Amino acid sequence: MDESADNAGEQPPLIRELEDIVRGIPRELRKHLDRERDALGTFNIAFFGRTGVGKSTLLSAFGELDGSYVSPGASDWTTDVRHIEWRGCRLYDTPGINGWGRTESRDDLELRARRAVEIADIVLLCFDNQSQQAMEFAKIADWVRDYGKPVAVVLNVRNPRWRNTIKVPRRRRKNLSESVRQHADNIRTELANIGLPDTPVVAVHSRRALFARAATPFHGPGREDFLHERAEFGTETLTRWSNFETLERLITAAIVEGAADLRLNALREDVRARCKQSAEELSRLAGAIEKQADALDREIESLFAILGYPEGEEREKWLQPADVDLVAAAEATRGRPYTSPAKGSLDRYVQYLSGSHLAQCRRKARTAADELIENAFNDHRTIDEAEFTKAVFDESAIRTAIDTVWTDRQTFLEREIDMATGQQSVLDHSATARAAAIRGSDGSGAAGKFVQGGGIAVGLGALAVPVAIANFWNPAGWVAGVAVAGVGVAGQLQQRFGKRLSERSEEAARKARVEAIANSHRAVDQTFDDYEDLVVRGSREAAWVLVSESAIELLTQTVLLRRAHGRVEKLVDALNVGANSIGASRAPKNVLLRAQEQVADTRTNLTRVLLGEDWLDSVDSSGQVLQVDPGTRVLYAERNESDKRRLCDAIIETWATPPIESIRAWRDEVEAEALRDSGLLEVTQSFSGVVRAKPVLSVFGDYNSGKSSLIRRILLENDVRAIESIDIRAVPATEAPDRYELPRFDLVDTPGLQGGDPGHAQHAVQSAVESALVFVVVHINLLVGDTELLEHLARGSSEHAAKGGRMVFLINRCDELGADPLTTPDTFLNLAQRKREELCAALARRSIDVGVDRIHVLSGDPYGLAGGDHELDKHDFDGNRAWDGVGALIEAIAELPEDVVSSAKVAVAFDTAVTALKRQMRDLHRQRDKANADIHRLEPLLGAVRAAHTDASIISDSLRERAHRIVQRLASDAKSRVHGIDRKDNAKLKDLVESCWREPQVEMELERYLDEAAKTIDEWRGEHESAIGRESRSAQFEVMTGDGVGFQTADRDWLDDMAEGVGETAGNLAPLVKAFGSRDAVYQIGKQLGHKFKPWGAVKGGVKVARAGAVLAVVAAAADATAMANDARKANEHQNQLALAMEMIDKRAEELVAGIVDGGEEPGPVRFLVERMAELDALLDEHLQRTSVFQNLVGSASVRARRVEALLDSAEELTGTESRRA
Repeated sequence: MDESADNAGEQPPLIRELEDIVRGIPRELRKHLDRERDALGTFNIAFFGRTGVGKSTLLSAFGELDGSYVSPGASDWTTDVRHIEWRGCRLYDTPGINGWGRTESRDDLELRARRAVEIADIVLLCFDNQSQQAMEFAKIADWVRDYGKPVAVVLNVRNPRWRNTIKVPRRRRKNLSESVRQHADNIRTELANIGLPDTPVVAVHSRRALFARAATPFHGPGREDFLHERAEFGTETLTRWSNFETLERLITAAIVEGAADLRLNALREDVRARCKQSAEELSRLAGAIEKQADALDREIESLFAILGYPEGEEREKWLQPADVDLVAAAEATRGRPYTSPAKGSLDRYVQYLSGSHLAQCRRKARTAADELIENAFNDHRTIDEAEFTKAVFDESAIRTAIDTVWTDRQTFLEREIDMATGQQSVLDHSATARAAAIRGSDGSGAAGKFVQGGGIAVGLGALAVPVAIANFWNPAGWVAGVAVAGVGVAGQLQQRFGKRLSERSEEAARKARVEAIANSHRAVDQTFDDYEDLVVRGSREAAWVLVSESAIELLTQTVLLRRAHGRVEKLVDALNVGANSIGASRAPKNVLLRAQEQVADTRTNLTRVLLGEDWLDSVDSSGQVLQVDPGTRVLYAERNESDKRRLCDAIIETWATPPIESIRAWRDEVEAEALRDSGLLEVTQSFSGVVRAKPVLSVFGDYNSGKSSLIRRILLENDVRAIESIDIRAVPATEAPDRYELPRFDLVDTPGLQGGDPGHAQHAVQSAVESALVFVVVHINLLVGDTELLEHLARGSSEHAAKGGRMVFLINRCDELGADPLTTPDTFLNLAQRKREELCAALARRSIDVGVDRIHVLSGDPYGLAGGDHELDKHDFDGNRAWDGVGALIEAIAELPEDVVSSAKVAVAFDTAVTALKRQMRDLHRQRDKANADIHRLEPLLGAVRAAHTDASIISDSLRERAHRIVQRLASDAKSRVHGIDRKDNAKLKDLVESCWREPQVEMELERYLDEAAKTIDEWRGEHESAIGRESRSAQFEVMTGDGVGFQTADRDWLDDMAEGVGETAGNLAPLVKAFGSRDAVYQIGKQLGHKFKPWGAVKGGVKVARAGAVLAVVAAAADATAMANDARKANEHQNQLALAMEMIDKRAEELVAGIVDGGEEPGPVRFLVERMAELDALLDEHLQRTSVFQNLVGSASVRARRVEALLDSAEELTGTESRRA
């Protein structure tokens, strides 16, 4: 296929994306290899993990550095990738992931970390014993696993007492090691879930390792502790306690066992991963391309179904830019032809419209032609073509009718193509007028009575000249060239009266009139037929003018997309072949397994060694308690008193806004509104219920942040023995809120965040919303990972009131700040203050306004010594009580005045009521939005029903007009023959009137008409039932559409009627029933219109109807003959006989039309459509009622929502905050 189609339109965005990807793959690979070139000469190890887990500390220990790389306690300290040399290897420190972006954006920092991972031969995944978050493992899966990197895990245990055999007695060591083991198990489980099973986990104390290995002078944080620990324990003991040598042995063994394999694997897997990633990216793009090409194909199919399948000159004119056959090209690329018919729904629709709207003009023209003939013969004059055209054709009425057709056509196009055409009719309405010359003087020599006969001759060649359209799309209008043959029709009325007339003169007059009637009717019919054909052709061409540019674009785009899809598939295959052809090296997993075998001989011993559990059995413990300097005790006592006052004032302040008096006034406002809206009673009841209840203090935060340990501590300090149910582990353990009673408050432990279970988070938020005060517990690394829930809770949302003003933040595990609180208290307190300030800044960056006074540093379980032990009392914490900060918090709560507690109740009642209002607002908006959505869903359904009704109306008018034309043509022929009978042949006149409706031509015409009508109605039903069904399913309503009723005649004893009635009715229905009498016709109609005929049933029905038709025909003939005989006796003059015959023909014609289109007991085609229109009217009324109900719901919900919004606005004024109601 000619590739020049590529230039027929602008490239789709997906193809431009493809070009960018194709160009980018080799370019990016070259850039990556350039970056790797410097690293290829060494064995590379990258440290990867969350911010603040100790990566820089670990790197400094490996490199025996002076500590200057180590963070002084601030998050996101490392912002660049840097490396050091270690035993011929290169170690890379990377920026931490999941930080809060202290100085640079998180995305920029993480991109740098990823680039270091890409060139690594081994990746050390770094975690700490705070918590392991779902986001960490997701990034490990994306960045480490997918590159096939061998990994080992370093678990940095921050606890200063872990493996310290001097300060931790043997009975407490298990608690600390159990916590480490739980963290390691959790990490292994999560790594196995992302496809990294059997990953070794080594527990180390990075800070202690640095203190043992660091160069001097030491420039890192905690210099006093560095000097103190080296002096007190020595580097050998610090090294042993750090378990760092185990990590070194593992890495060294891995390098010895398979450095070459690891290096080769890293290179191969890197290239393989990049090929696979590119193939996946292209596959995704291929799916998008195919989806878009299919969508474009559906548009093209729909367009062709409306306009018709373009062929020949039409395709060449509108759809072949630059001689490119776009239709053929599209069919070739899609692998199959478009199946739309040559005549589209637009042509059919406009044909119906034209026949319907021009029907009245056609009938008036016929009548005018008849009158003109009568007058011409009466006046013995000749009428030329110009006079005929002027007298017969009402150009104004025709123009109006065609304009109406054009308007309705535009409505159809807007509905079907969904575009406002804005086209104006450009029809030259006089273009196709056919004229007939009437020579009224012919036969003027004949004498006798006025001749009353007439008929229409058919097949006049001069009137069959086709219409030529010149310069069709000239904006000035349609200009049609019409070749009209002048028709000389001799017509002469008698010049004198007498009893004996010249037979020759009389015969000439009769022939002249017959010829005049035939030619005039032919001229009228041909003119209007030409009009209808011209309107259809013009409509189609106007539609192509409208859509050709879009159609060209659609075809071009689909050709380009399908060619691109084929190209992408080849590229994907090539990339996959290339990736799979890369030779495999020994699996890195096997190398690490062999390295682990070098570290320990059994699996059990390996776990103990890697997790540093050998200290559990060590006997070198003195278990001594450090004697605290009296000055240090005084310092902490003063600090405890200061913290207590600060916390007490901060808590009181959280309940001071809004003032109680303002809250109560607002509550009165709510109660007043509740009298108008009963839905607000729930709000007032919730307010009253909370005021009467004990206020709740909830503890909120990430899992493993120490919430449960803190609650256990608070309970023990308050002598509440309810700690047995508290489950304290290093994994998400709290699944639902747990409530504990204190003297004046209830304390609630909430499920932890970032544990991977969204249900836990929902429970936690709900508990916090219902609390008078929320204690938010954070790690010393502060805000890491996903903080969205915390932000929503603080700032408020559409679901709940803002709780930021009633939050106190607790930085837990201050024993892990990096300074010994007893040996270096000033450093410890300084670090604590810096953490408070850093958290304040991090919260402010998230638009959470919390002053430093509402941030407190503590340790609920100092050094984790209590762990999961249930056999505890408050005295077990005496050794660390002076500095752990818990006492200040407990005392601040205990010393709150009673009136403050009452204020807490009112404040939380206010929050609860605001939350209830917000949720009611949410529900009202959902009701309103759902009702609006239901209305919007109904709109297409209503449009489909209206469209079906409109089309049915147009088709019924068209079918009625087509039936009228057929019958009128037959009647005109009968009239013509009537005028050809002279007064001597009265018997022939009677026979003609009796037999004209029983001729084979009548049966054949009606049978063809009914078959076409059945097909037309079937098309209508098929299209609109499908459209209504689709829209109904889309609107999620069940629409009952009845099966079509077949056109059948019912059994009826016609002979029971009087002769005159029988004649009129039978003359009408006999041809219709006779037409149905054909077996094939009955079966076809029954099938098309939904009647459940079986083939044998069709035969039986055909026979039955045929018999009825035969009987009716006989009865009709007999009755009509009797009537004619009676009429002949009443009027024996030939003129009156002719007039009576003409009148009877017209009457029978009208009755026959009515019988054909309306039917009898069973409906005819038009009556069938009228009945369906009635059903559509009922369906429309039903859905309009639904729409009305939904509109009322929208109005009601909107009114109620405005009331609620006004109350929320009042609450917002009280709090001075901006509501979040989206």
